[in-house]
Amino acid sequence: MPPDLRLGYLVFEVRRPSHWTAFCARMLGLPAPSSNTDGSLGWQLDDACQRLIAQEGPADDLAAIGLECASDEVMDRMVRRLQQAGRRVTAGDAALCGARRVRRLHRCADPCGNAIELFTGAAAAAAPFASAAFPQGFRTGDLGLGHAVLVAHDLEAMEAFYVGLLGFGVTERLATRVGPIDIRGTFLHCNQRHHSLALFDMPLAKRIHHFMLQAERLSDIGVAFERARRHKVPLSLELGQHPDPDGTFSFYGVTPSGFDFEIGAGTQTIEPAGWETHHTDVTSAWGHKPKLRLQLKMAAGLIARKMGAASQPAKELS
Repeated sequence: MPPDLRLGYLVFEVRRPSHWTAFCARMLGLPAPSSNTDGSLGWQLDDACQRLIAQEGPADDLAAIGLECASDEVMDRMVRRLQQAGRRVTAGDAALCGARRVRRLHRCADPCGNAIELFTGAAAAAAPFASAAFPQGFRTGDLGLGHAVLVAHDLEAMEAFYVGLLGFGVTERLATRVGPIDIRGTFLHCNQRHHSLALFDMPLAKRIHHFMLQAERLSDIGVAFERARRHKVPLSLELGQHPDPDGTFSFYGVTPSGFDFEIGAGTQTIEPAGWETHHTDVTSAWGHKPKLRLQLKMAAGLIARKMGAASQPAKELS
């Protein structure tokens, strides 16, 4: 049986759509985007019409997360659960459904303010996916579109939303230290993919840390890494591999909007039924050496967080 839920698409608000068009063509090897009725651009990754969507705006950040429901009944059940928990849920009108190219859509927000779009009836692409950069394409299907890692400064509230209300399971918990920075993370699954979403408490200003595309062939990762260097795409983490039970071989680079992308392969699947949460203090089994720009970015974020905390008035003791 297919899963009840999977990551369907990601919407980004970008200041320079032309830069994203060039990035998706040269770095990600994707076909030319389709134009949507609201002016956004959509890129095909598989047999769905669009998986990555860019709409023009000043944020240069995540704008919405599309979660595909297995049926209308599944979506209606989730909507009722959200409403019973006091969450505001609105039905997508014809204009929004048309721009997202879906039949039905309901929209709400998670505790960090990220827009969540539950949908059914995604439109199929007009032609099969074809890419010289990824000849065997990407692994999607019942696993959904790769994954997205969100920046979350209240992990407990975010877990209560995604696990308690949307039904995600906790695959793994991370607690580690990178230099002076303590990092906590929670990896969440909604099908056999190790994680479709992850929540990281990190000193970053953006809503999203990175999104990941899973290629079918390991060799495509090395070729993509060389392509990034050839096109002078800034790198964040060099080639490396995440530890089991993930096992992804990948590298990280920077999108035109400043947050990261990850291209990987070899990701292991899990069996959600009866899964016991793993605990780890490492993010990589080997490699993934951070570049200087990433170290400086994290240090700047830590300083900004500490200054922000110092500027808050002291709480009165009760």
